[in-house]
Amino acid sequence: MEEIIKKGPVPAMPSEIKIQYANEEFNTSEDTEIKDLSEVGVKDIVEKVRDGTYWGLFICPDECGEEGFLLMESSEDLIFLQISDEMNCVAWACFDPEYLDSDEEAPIIPSDGQSIFYMKNTMRDRELAAKCVEWYIHTLEPYPGMDWLKMTW
Repeated sequence: MEEIIKKGPVPAMPSEIKIQYANEEFNTSEDTEIKDLSEVGVKDIVEKVRDGTYWGLFICPDECGEEGFLLMESSEDLIFLQISDEMNCVAWACFDPEYLDSDEEAPIIPSDGQSIFYMKNTMRDRELAAKCVEWYIHTLEPYPGMDWLKMTW
């Protein structure tokens, strides 16, 4: 089931870092693990999302993503961003309202070489994507300052 969750007020950013693993890519054989998950390292991750240095990002609260994760994949102008809560069988994704009823594939080359992303689950705002990544790192939750497409299974 899909449901649109509207943005709301954004409280102050918590200081605790709740992730234990981060990687520039998703599911690749290359060693692209981000080792510095200190406050300085988190600021670097967020900046690299903001400026487009990171086209892909996989971060999670545990070392293997079994509890959940944030996945970002992008092209020059499109961003796919999804948060998955595996324990509660729910996922939140960014979305483009103009494509909600479309199954058109987005021109994003996945880092795993096989995933397919749909235009309905894309956005173009790198600043907002960076805020979503930073919020997830500190809360393990979707950023409240953005509308999300919530999916349950």
